Amino acid sequence: MTDKKQVWLVSSGIVHPSFLERFWLRRALRRLPDVILRQVPTLESLLRQPLAQIRGMVLYFHQQRASPAALAALEDFVSNGGGLLALHAATASFPEEDRYFEILGGRFRHHGPVGTFQVLPVSDRDQIFGNIPPFTVRDELYVHEYDENNRIHFYTEVDGERQPMVWTRTHGQGRVVYSSPGHCVSTMRHPAVQDIVRRGLVWACEERGS
Repeated sequence: MTDKKQVWLVSSGIVHPSFLERFWLRRALRRLPDVILRQVPTLESLLRQPLAQIRGMVLYFHQQRASPAALAALEDFVSNGGGLLALHAATASFPEEDRYFEILGGRFRHHGPVGTFQVLPVSDRDQIFGNIPPFTVRDELYVHEYDENNRIHFYTEVDGERQPMVWTRTHGQGRVVYSSPGHCVSTMRHPAVQDIVRRGLVWACEERGS
């Protein structure tokens, strides 16, 4: 018997994300003592093995196409209580699939050149990310169209307006976390970003009502 949670990291690519970015993400997540992490390349992997033993899933990719069956498997997984952590270009993937963005709670619209910006917490009493202070990264700054029902945890300023950087939501019985920073290796190495992905995954994998 084991109390460890099976988590799949769905990730592939050479540049976006790179091997080193995935390395630092895996390193961060493997520090969680109760997680068994397995990497698979695409959502099509969801069709080849039963998902009943999986507690959580991490999406860290920039992909253009997924089969209807794979997207349906993802939706079923989250709707039935699976935890989902999506990072950076996950919201720029599968641009024609509206139901995919209904799960994530947001759709990528645009970004400028890589630059330095500050990421600010909405509250220092946040139950999930409460004591993570403001931090600065050099990264792609994603601007999203997003569901106003999302709970925003971190933001940055874009042209005088708040742009969400980290949000949480529920989809059916499942919990969803999205964290926008993640284009550069230095970002994935940043202690605050690593803390966010760890805490986000822990929260996503908790049973509803916990």
